[in-house]
Parts: sequence; structure tokens; C-alpha cells
Amino acid sequence: MARLCEHSWWSGVTPAALVLLTGAVPLSGQGALNPTVAPRAAELARNGQRGVATEMLGRYLATATDDGSAWVQLGRFYLLDIRDWHAAGHSEESPGPLYLDFAAAAVDQAVRLRADSGLVLRHMLDLERGLVAIEEDGWAALATRPVPRDLPPLPDFILELGANLLSSCPSEGVVATGSDIEAVAVWAVAGGRSGGPLLIPSLYATDARYRRQMAQALGTDAEWPVQQALVAVAAKRPVCLTPHADRALLALPDLRPMRFVLVSGPGPAAGDRVVTVTGLLRAERQGASPWTSEVHGVYRAAAGFNPQLCEGPLALLGDTQSVTCRH
Repeated sequence: MARLCEHSWWSGVTPAALVLLTGAVPLSGQGALNPTVAPRAAELARNGQRGVATEMLGRYLATATDDGSAWVQLGRFYLLDIRDWHAAGHSEESPGPLYLDFAAAAVDQAVRLRADSGLVLRHMLDLERGLVAIEEDGWAALATRPVPRDLPPLPDFILELGANLLSSCPSEGVVATGSDIEAVAVWAVAGGRSGGPLLIPSLYATDARYRRQMAQALGTDAEWPVQQALVAVAAKRPVCLTPHADRALLALPDLRPMRFVLVSGPGPAAGDRVVTVTGLLRAERQGASPWTSEVHGVYRAAAGFNPQLCEGPLALLGDTQSVTCRH
């Protein structure tokens, strides 16, 4: 601990994170729960005061340890800190990967308390650890990376989304995602252990370490921007854009709809696996997760470029009269 304290960033570690990482105090609900704390923290962060919000949550959670929504919010803040660290060029003045431990400690408490979003955030953190592994040892290192034993499964409807996106892409195709829910769904199903690479274009555009390693995996030049790199890849193998991928930014040639993705480049049709949305339908009827609307939004975006979905899977979801399907 003494060595850590030599760094200026250590002073910003919240009391809650310190308690969790050191195990100094057993976790139990000592303080009264205040349901306004998490929303207030979120509002502070939206106004550019994430550091203040993190400190406020930390001091509150150091005693009110049974507030699941506050743990979720704290985990989200540390996840944003991780992403800022990537975007800032992996500054040595930042705790960097240690944010992963802070975030995991917070999210594990949310999972313990069965808080909404805890499971999804836990898998987002596993994806972040995978990204760090890629930056250190390249994409190929993921083939032997074991799934953490303590990683709880994602809800069925999110795994269903990942399977639908992957099965829509031809074999060995590169899957380029455009949103967190798409990336975590694909990652949870494949995790770099089969098929072609999963690419996060926004990270490729901003993180030189990630770009260098992924360029090697794709067989392109790390000096090229993401659009130029994917155009070169599409000349040799399929590149699949998920529904929320930025088509204007990537500007790939000859995009064609294939189930839930847009495909550029050579390759056979998608496999014969039957796509389903029954997991989402069941979750929506139960009304138990805030992530159902996110997943449903991915399917609606897919219908925007593939109207055939309106008479297929989306009809089961009752979307045949939606604005997307009417047009």
C-alpha cells in the first residue's frame, strides 16, 4: 500500500473502493439507505463532475453498503475512468488497469444485492480486461484466455442477441460493433475464442495500443484510420457491421443486409442457425430488466436496413406496426 500511496492518483480512491480492496471492514448495511444518492451522482456526472460524484458515492457506500443502485453507479463511473485512461494514451499518472479492480469490486456488490445492471456491467468489465490483454499480447492471446470462474451468466436475451449477431456474420468475418450492448453480447458468446475478430471501431480510432495490435490481427497498417483498414480487410474477408455501427464513419463498399448485420466483402451466406427472439420476448413480458429496451433497439435498427425482419423475428415482438417496419 505504501508504494501505491506515492502516486498522486491514490488520493482519489473512494473509501468504498478502499474497503472492498483491502477487506478492512466486513460488508454489512451499517448506514441508512438513501435512494436519492445514486440519481444525484448521475446528475453530477452529466454536468461534468464525475470525480465529485465518485467521491460522494464512495463516502456514502462506506457505510450504506446495501444500496445496490449506488454500487452500480459507482461501477459505471470506474468503467468510464477505464475508458478515459485508454483515450488519454494510458497515462502513468492514472491508476489505469487498477480501475478495473475498483469497478469489479463495486459491481460484485451490485450482483450480490441483485441490483439491475450488475450482471451486464460485470461482463462489460470482462470485456475491458480482454481489451487490456489484447493491448499487451495481441488478439491471439484470447484463444487461451479462460473465462473467469466467478463470472455469472448474462441474461438469456442478451446472450440471444450475441448469438444472433454472430450467426448473421459469415464464418471468419470481422464483427465491428457500435454500442456497448452489442459488444458485450458478442463478447459473452465468443470472447475471442472462435471465429473472426471482434473490433470496436471507436477504440481503434482513439487508442494507439489497441490499433497496433488489432491492425496486426487484421493484416493491415496501424497507421491507417479505421475506415481505410476495414476497406482493406473487406477486400479479402467479410466485415460485418452490427446495427448500431457507424456506417457513415466506416463507409464500407457494397454493404448488403444479412439477417441482423450488414456485410461487406467476400464470403458465403450466414450459417443455417435459426435466429430467435424468444428470450427477449420472455424478458419483456416479465419486465425485469432495464436492458430489454437496449436489445430491442438493436433489433429495430437492424430492421432499418433489412425489412424482411419485420415479417420474421420482429413480428413476434409486435413490431410490424413500428415506424421502422412501416417504412
